[in-house]
Amino acid sequence: MLGEAGAVHYAPTMSEPDYNEVEVEERRRLLRSFGYWDLVALGAVVGAGLGYLYGIAQEPRQRAWTVFGGMAVGAVCALVAGWARVQGRARERFFTRWAAERQWLYEARGEPFEDTLFLQSGDKRKASDFFSGFWPGSGAVLYQHKRIVGRGDDEQETDYVVLHFSLRRPLIDLLQISPCSHAAELGERLFGHSEIDERIELESTELDQHFRISGLRGREDEVRRLLTPSAIVKMLDFQRACSNGSARFEILGSNVAFLVKGTLSPKQPQLIEGLLELWRPIASWLMEEANEQARLPEAVREEGPS
Repeated sequence: MLGEAGAVHYAPTMSEPDYNEVEVEERRRLLRSFGYWDLVALGAVVGAGLGYLYGIAQEPRQRAWTVFGGMAVGAVCALVAGWARVQGRARERFFTRWAAERQWLYEARGEPFEDTLFLQSGDKRKASDFFSGFWPGSGAVLYQHKRIVGRGDDEQETDYVVLHFSLRRPLIDLLQISPCSHAAELGERLFGHSEIDERIELESTELDQHFRISGLRGREDEVRRLLTPSAIVKMLDFQRACSNGSARFEILGSNVAFLVKGTLSPKQPQLIEGLLELWRPIASWLMEEANEQARLPEAVREEGPS
């Protein structure tokens, strides 16, 4: 439920985990690990062997330097790998503790959702840092989504924070609310609209300034019926609070995805709660439209149209 009955209330005595402390703990644990120093020694041995092979045709003195240099490089590479592992483990431990303090669930790895058009887009997709349980009973998941376009040297990665949930019944065949793009507008002028991506203009000029509303051709009335003045106000409230111009909203049948460009960081966990608070009214509106009254916050239900 998205309501106050399912909310976690924090007492002043609850202790918040500190990422810097967690990272220091992981460093101490690594330095006390015999396996880590074995890895450093192995790196030095491998580096020395490669240095010897590289300098085998050189003078003995020069060969000794290549062996020593290879040993140093191998040891440094092992040290760097160890510190990288520290950061990864510290991230997982911090997010696990942080989520547990709120009675949420956290999983470091998983498969990305691919059940809306934008989540399916890109040549490759990766996902990490899955949070759930923040709205008990809703099945909502917040996670890090990486969209990869191109290959090799031309590969480009874009990180999104995604909120995904499924309604109990299909709400609309397709609704996409995406940032206004000059490239998309130019493409429409040159090639026209596609069958599955018809731009729809609403009465709200302010919404049209910030977002591109699109849906299936011939289904414009369904989109207009869903995007009531009250719903448009919620969208504009989100845009004003998160005005970096990267917000997206998608509905494909019963699948819903909210996206914003950004990276989850254990140094700024407040981003997660901030986005959830901004997304909550919009999610509540959609659940209300799907006749899921039991999952609505009382405050939002009172604000809804009579």
